[in-house]
Amino acid sequence: FCASRFCDTRPSPSRSLNPCFMLMRRWHLAGPPLRICIVLRVFLFGLLTLTAGFDIDAHDAIGQTAASAMDQQAVKQVKRLLGGQDASDVAGWGHQVDDTFPGMARLHFQTHNEPFCGPSQSRVAKCQDNICLLSAIKHFYGEVLKDEGRKIDFPDINYRKVEKGITFSDADAVKMLINLLGDLHQPMHVGWEGDDHGRKTEIIFRGKKMSLYDVWDKGISEAIRTEESNFWLGGWTHIRAVGEEFEKDKALWKEEGAFKALEKWYGESVEFACKTAYTHPSTGKKLSGPDAEKGPVVIDDSAYMVWRQEWLRLLLLAGERTAIVLNDILDAGGAQKLHEGTKVQTNADIKKAEEMKEISKERDRILKAERLARGTAHFNPRIFFLNLCIAAVTVPVFLLVANYGLNPYAYRMLIRSLLEAAENSGGSSDTSSKPNAKRWE
Repeated sequence: FCASRFCDTRPSPSRSLNPCFMLMRRWHLAGPPLRICIVLRVFLFGLLTLTAGFDIDAHDAIGQTAASAMDQQAVKQVKRLLGGQDASDVAGWGHQVDDTFPGMARLHFQTHNEPFCGPSQSRVAKCQDNICLLSAIKHFYGEVLKDEGRKIDFPDINYRKVEKGITFSDADAVKMLINLLGDLHQPMHVGWEGDDHGRKTEIIFRGKKMSLYDVWDKGISEAIRTEESNFWLGGWTHIRAVGEEFEKDKALWKEEGAFKALEKWYGESVEFACKTAYTHPSTGKKLSGPDAEKGPVVIDDSAYMVWRQEWLRLLLLAGERTAIVLNDILDAGGAQKLHEGTKVQTNADIKKAEEMKEISKERDRILKAERLARGTAHFNPRIFFLNLCIAAVTVPVFLLVANYGLNPYAYRMLIRSLLEAAENSGGSSDTSSKPNAKRWE
């Protein structure tokens, strides 16, 4: 558990012990019943980690790719704004905001009206009051630039129409950009209203029935993580994997401008959704819409491998494009004007604060138990005399062995010399007493 990527096992300072280090110390002090409870606790934590939030892991991979492509100045500013965190550390923040403020979920989707996957010129996206994915990206990008002192026209979003009581700081806007740019490359986030972004389309994927949305959001991620864990934890997220695309996108951003580049990336995602995500890789038939096969359609191993490769490429593209956006807004001198800190408190933040309080209480309990275990110094007569008796035997034996070794002949000579010395001493005593006797006569 403590060796996994989800937990840092390095010992923390005594006043800020991290959960895993505290768990090891608690295990050391615990008896068998408590150790069973600790094992069950770790087991349940593992189950929750494996069964929830694999879309967050995809965002994490995007963040790692972005970090590998960011300029040092941009990395420095991200660390400052996000309190020492980087893009991958805030991968799940957007979903936490959605869980706390459900209306915010509309900012993560670009819903298209029918006809399903029709000609590009006939595709109409619903975006009332600019509450949709592409407008949200432009909005938060513009908000950051405005606070830096740069002038730019960008879509305005009335947050009260999204979710009452929510406001965003500069750091929050950066976190929203990181999450929204990832969602722009999830094909089901630019899907169609008819099948609710793939949620109404069921397929058989890796032996399980799930919606097309779930396949692209977390199903492929789960399959790779489970079946190819060494690959997933390897260095595949580095920018060198899409170096050519990175250079082309940088040139596009510089030559066409931010909003033109974002619109082009959005158009590519819609095309990908129609031609790849909504299409069976082997048969070429649509999985949704009026011409769809009757489902649930089975995605076999060969079809999965096609989707797997495309899905990984989407994460890499999302990462390098996130880096381009962050480099633009955070490399500029005006980035120093951006304020760190957050104005959005999610349910996860509240839960984390409660957990930190529990960790603090547990830390104090462990330190108190350790002090009691060490005890205080005091004199015990029985133990003192017992040790004295042991020393009375062991010390002379040690000195004999140290001086005379283990040769029996040496000890025989020692005993003989002691006996002779005793006899000579006795003889001298007798001789000296005779003259005295005569003198008293």
